[in-house]
Amino acid sequence: MSRRAGLALALVGAAACGGNPPPPAPRPAPDTVAARPVPRQPSPMHRPAPAPVPRPPMPAAARLAFVGDINLGTTTLPDGVPPDTGRALLDAARPALVGDLVVGNFEGVLADTGTSEKCERMRAEDRQAGRGREEQSARRPVTKRSAHRRRARRQPADTAAARPGCYAFRTPTALAPRLVEAGFTHLNLANNHANDYGPAGRESTERILDSLGLGLYGPLGRIAIDTVRRGDSLATVGLIGFSTYPYAYDLLDIERSAAVVDSVRPLVDLLIVTFHGGAEGVRAQHVPEAAESLGAERRGELRSWAHAVVDAGADAVIGHGPHVLRGIEFYRGRPIAYSLGNFVTYRGFNLSGPLGVTAVLQLELGAGGRMSDARLVPMVQRPGEGPAPDPEGAALAQVRALSAEDFGASGARVAPDGRVLPPP
Repeated sequence: MSRRAGLALALVGAAACGGNPPPPAPRPAPDTVAARPVPRQPSPMHRPAPAPVPRPPMPAAARLAFVGDINLGTTTLPDGVPPDTGRALLDAARPALVGDLVVGNFEGVLADTGTSEKCERMRAEDRQAGRGREEQSARRPVTKRSAHRRRARRQPADTAAARPGCYAFRTPTALAPRLVEAGFTHLNLANNHANDYGPAGRESTERILDSLGLGLYGPLGRIAIDTVRRGDSLATVGLIGFSTYPYAYDLLDIERSAAVVDSVRPLVDLLIVTFHGGAEGVRAQHVPEAAESLGAERRGELRSWAHAVVDAGADAVIGHGPHVLRGIEFYRGRPIAYSLGNFVTYRGFNLSGPLGVTAVLQLELGAGGRMSDARLVPMVQRPGEGPAPDPEGAALAQVRALSAEDFGASGARVAPDGRVLPPP
């Protein structure tokens, strides 16, 4: 044991055995720590919220161009496809197809195979009606003339268009690049001929246009939103298409149409609404103040509908469907072109008289959706040819007269140089 350790044990033993009382237990010292002021913790550094990134200013004006119905050709008609896959079909019109967005209504289906469900259904109806006629004629005496008619009715229909009254358009996919070459950026598919080959045909059309980088809109749930850039400025432009068919937004339901427009309005700087509706043909140049139809098919109460979508936020409304030009109205300062007619329809469309008169509508829309400029470029389309500039300016005269006759004080004024002016 070390000396230091032995001394420690001896002192402990002496304390335990001696007569001296143990020292009093030490009294606890006051808690002076608690009495001391708690040092103030340094406050965290104040970091202000980051300033919002300023939105790029909108361009002075977004340039847009619109045309009516487009059908580059169809395999369902004899000689229905233009030579050389239509390479020259849009050459003459190309200088007018300029803008940040160039928009048209594509009528038909892009596909190389398929059967038209529409025409098959109509043929089935014909066969059923024919059996009824044959049962009636069986009770009559057979003559040479009646026998010939029966044989003619039994002839097979080789193409979709062979059934009288059935118009189905299947455009070869090899023609689709002509749209890009002509300058188109967006195409509407909300129309009656988009469904000529049923859902498979619609899917084929969408796939081909997507592969070419074309923006498409019109199928139910599909809205195009694109950007326009110019230097440091930026604008978003929305496109919504309406028609009267279940695979698209329905213009027959005015309240719901307005709700769709209202829901998209906050997402974009400029909102364009297009539609395919109204009666068809030479007698359909005027816009009635009532609902329109094509046979038994309802085609919309277009004045009320167009006003409702403008009230909901549309900056411009562009129409097609009647296959003729119609007047232009200004409502709350927004242009409504009720029909731009046939633009390029190679086969299967009547192009006589007003049906062959067409135009490109060029618009410039600035901040707040206000129109800063507009003009019509007059064109004419002849059978078997594409659209070409019309030195006679027939489109200008037609739209000028129809705008005044149909809309009076709210109708557009069309100047001799094609400028479209709002009412004074």
